[in-house]
Amino acid sequence: MRIVDILFDNPNLAHFHCLVVDTTLQDHQRWNEGSREIGFNKEIYQLARKFWRLYKESFFHIYPDRRNTNQTPDELRLIVNRACRKDGDMRDWPFRRCQFRDSNTTLPLQLTDIIIGSIAYHLNGHAKSANASAAKLELSRHVLARAGISNVMRDTDRAGRFTIWHRQLKKRVS
Repeated sequence: MRIVDILFDNPNLAHFHCLVVDTTLQDHQRWNEGSREIGFNKEIYQLARKFWRLYKESFFHIYPDRRNTNQTPDELRLIVNRACRKDGDMRDWPFRRCQFRDSNTTLPLQLTDIIIGSIAYHLNGHAKSANASAAKLELSRHVLARAGISNVMRDTDRAGRFTIWHRQLKKRVS
């Protein structure tokens, strides 16, 4: 909880934006050439574009957690930068880096994992389970209270230091 408090006690340290995707609604066959990896990159793309809209003058570094994939981070970076250019951003490469990092050794990713885990604990219903972990419940409640989030099932305001955005996917076609 102390590491979470550092984030919230220092308003200029970082902002946190979370994209929630109901993976049971993803239709990879229809929209992603049958690839979960392409689907994952599309969601990272959506979140990156949100950053670009919110912080127009900033430059960005994307550091997803290391994973096995046939999709390269540089390909994602190129696609996001091209979209920014298409939308009128004349800067060279507003998204400067896109590299995998290991969350076991990268402190900002560890903090992100704690926050995401706190949100997911409520989203997935674990917080209401009869055998919910007291420690996880206490941590997740603390994170959400510090963030001012009363209901993880609803979107927050679009902008702010801490946001949750639920992507609305089209229903699967059987």
